[in-house]
Amino acid sequence: MIWIYRLLFIPGFILSIPYLLWHINRRGGYGRDILQRIGKFPTAEAKDPKKKRVWIQAVSVGEVRALHSLLTSLTENPNLEVILTTATSTGYKIAKDLYSEVVTDVFYFPFDFVLFNRKGWKRIQPDLCILTEGELWPEHIYQAKKRKVPIVLINARISDRSFRYYQRFGSLARRLFRNLNRIVASSEWDAKRFRDLGCAPEDISCSGNLKCDVPLPTLLSESDQNELLNELGLPTKQTTLAHSLILCGASTWPGEEITLFRICQKLRKEGIDLRLLITPRHEERRNDIRSDLMNFSFNYHFRTEGPASQDVEVSIADTTGELTQFLQLSDIVFVGRSLPPHDGGQTPVEAGMLRKPILFGPGMSNFRQISKSLLEFGVAEQVADETALEDAIRKLCLQPELRLQQGEKADQWLQANQGATERTLKVLKNYLS
Repeated sequence: MIWIYRLLFIPGFILSIPYLLWHINRRGGYGRDILQRIGKFPTAEAKDPKKKRVWIQAVSVGEVRALHSLLTSLTENPNLEVILTTATSTGYKIAKDLYSEVVTDVFYFPFDFVLFNRKGWKRIQPDLCILTEGELWPEHIYQAKKRKVPIVLINARISDRSFRYYQRFGSLARRLFRNLNRIVASSEWDAKRFRDLGCAPEDISCSGNLKCDVPLPTLLSESDQNELLNELGLPTKQTTLAHSLILCGASTWPGEEITLFRICQKLRKEGIDLRLLITPRHEERRNDIRSDLMNFSFNYHFRTEGPASQDVEVSIADTTGELTQFLQLSDIVFVGRSLPPHDGGQTPVEAGMLRKPILFGPGMSNFRQISKSLLEFGVAEQVADETALEDAIRKLCLQPELRLQQGEKADQWLQANQGATERTLKVLKNYLS
């Protein structure tokens, strides 16, 4: 199997080079440490023979943030060294910001080809390899097996798309899963899917979702909130426009911004002073969003242009790593990547932890159990389309008591969903003793 994968990787990688160069140019920051992606880690510390070394791979921002409590617990052990890798420029930046003082090193994950990945393995020399969520890298897993290093998939989930993909490749998928020593699923639903794909039941356990154990940063004071609102061009809590409501489009994808623009335009015509705070999932889309705004009569501001010079109806937070702060300013939160044609959804966890009323579309398959739980506790509402979303936003705008009720129910939801870190650590200790 591995030779087939290696042979297919070569033409696939060559064909992807133009996209990679375009991605580097468009997003920025990605090319600075690009040599790490071919396994060159110049600053990697020599391994301490008296310590166990753990290599954790977390693909992007969500996975990196979800590791907070787990990394804190692991790095408290003086006999452990932790190397954290990530595959995206945004994930790399967040990992550096959050964990540089905690882990031994932070690197880009090498491309999953034998020449690159093997070089990374020789440099890092882990005693335990940890993958997160749904990213399985055949060469990486093969290198672990070849070196007899246990490999554990934590916070594991399988999206609908991936499940269909693995079913289609039956025996090959089962062979890949058999190389994992342990699967710690984020929900019973995902654990069942792994069993359905032929994974040994005794190698699967359920921890709950690590995202629910992530501690929130220090909450902004009222003065700090007002300062940030001023920078964004939105009414502060001390102005005569204090009755204004802020709807946060959290991690929106193409088309969802236009939907929110149309809804905001309608509700404002009805006399509801609704303001939009849009946080696009990919900030490099700012020019596309600017073009969409040309079809509306809003005053708007982009955060990367500096402090706003006037009051606006739409503020575009085209930056990375500030979503938690923006959520604190909001009265209502819409979770992006959830309206058709998109599917999968973005994480609603932070909004729930901040006790915000949450709205999302039907496409939440990547957060199926979390969204189901939020609905069951009454913290969130799921809508089918733009019309239903408009009705739900209008209802929350006109009924402040409903917003308050949904927020209060979030505490019960959070208590019921915490504890994943402790259950995951219990599994990992078996491989670290």
